[in-house]
Amino acid sequence: MIVVTWNVVVVCIVATFLIAGGFIAGVIGSAGNSEPIESFETIYGEGQKKLLSIPIEGVIVGTDNSSDGWGATNSGQTFGYSVKDQLYRAADNKDIKGVILEVDSPGGTIYGAHAITDGVKYYREKTKNPVYAVISGTGASGAYWAATSADKIFIDYGSGVGSIGVIMGPFEYYDKVTAVDGGILGGGVVTQNGIQSLTITAGKSKDLGNPYRKLTDVEIAALQKTVNNEYDGFVSYVSGRRDIPEATIREQIGAMEYDPKSAVELKLVDAIGSRHDAYNALAEAGKIKKDDFSIVRQKTYDDNIASSFWGAITHRPQPKAEAKSIDLCSLSQVSLAYRGDVSQWCAKQDQ
Repeated sequence: MIVVTWNVVVVCIVATFLIAGGFIAGVIGSAGNSEPIESFETIYGEGQKKLLSIPIEGVIVGTDNSSDGWGATNSGQTFGYSVKDQLYRAADNKDIKGVILEVDSPGGTIYGAHAITDGVKYYREKTKNPVYAVISGTGASGAYWAATSADKIFIDYGSGVGSIGVIMGPFEYYDKVTAVDGGILGGGVVTQNGIQSLTITAGKSKDLGNPYRKLTDVEIAALQKTVNNEYDGFVSYVSGRRDIPEATIREQIGAMEYDPKSAVELKLVDAIGSRHDAYNALAEAGKIKKDDFSIVRQKTYDDNIASSFWGAITHRPQPKAEAKSIDLCSLSQVSLAYRGDVSQWCAKQDQ
């Protein structure tokens, strides 16, 4: 007679998951965190040599803490740290022979853009493989910062690129407010003869951005210094990566967005071409024949073999955390960002 106690059951269950975990880890990757080619899907070509496509789409934010980390883009946003993580994993994967950043973004947060450039630098230095970028639609501000981390930039026909600048605000000030969300027109703010607005704070300028008072000269100077510091870093990086004198960026290029022909003339990009042209150029840079490569893209976590194994054990799919939607369009106006044309992009989303 065999008596099965709860302790034995627990041990068996734990052992099962340890074995399962070991099996999954062995399939997904070794200590180097490399991933098998089965965790990717092919989006172009049929060759054996794999080139990884990473989309940089929508507003660039920093990180999504609820994400499982296997996806970098969700709901019209790109998570900079997820892109960085993906590049780190790709650096450990010998099947990946190069990376192409596919950009269509108006910009976003500073730390999100920095995370992408850090990931590209790590990948390039560790693998010596080429990294290209192709801008299809918009590559502005922080998105252009990310693109300049690539070895070569293509711009698709009819696309726009540039907006090398930093913006904070706008800060609103309602002079002599008499009503909010009311008035003769049925909404908005009525400003005449003033009403009192009281904010209790501790710490000088803690209520910065309060629309019921003007910014002080000291506050304006401090904010301008912050913007200038970030702009200096932006200009310096673009100048170094694109071999454009800083004076040219500041005085000639400015924060305008440019058409493909103008962008080539200004050295903001290297060539005009479709994403397929960029794919072929990347393959050539990696010394891969045209008919011997394919472009792959990372699958989400619940599409890979780990999910299948989980389902075989539990008879249900691997739970996947819902990606948290971070709306940069509604972030605090005092947030500092490489926003570029974010405001115009946000307006289009509301139409």
